[in-house]
Amino acid sequence: MKQLLTMLALISALGWQLPVRAAASDAQLAAIAEMGRLNGIALQCRYLEQVQRIKKVLVLNLPKERALGDWFEQKTNASFMDFMSRQANCPGLLEFDRELDRAEKQLESAFKQ
Repeated sequence: MKQLLTMLALISALGWQLPVRAAASDAQLAAIAEMGRLNGIALQCRYLEQVQRIKKVLVLNLPKERALGDWFEQKTNASFMDFMSRQANCPGLLEFDRELDRAEKQLESAFKQ
């Protein structure tokens, strides 16, 4: 019985990854995850213009796949909660914008392939 429950937990944990793995390459998922990480920080720090920029970049570059949007939201939520639990300080706006520039280029490059 314990093995069955362990197996079911493992299947449940990995099951959400199947659609997203089919929808994008590892490089594409990493680029989306980075945008989600930055979005979580931007939301926590109330960098609203950057939140809008992130969403615009995603809309312009990603295929319209629900799994990719779910992946982004999951990474955003994880980043937001991690930032809050660590009681991290907000990065300076210029530093954040530089990180966002790099992430945007990474995303655009990953989805041009």
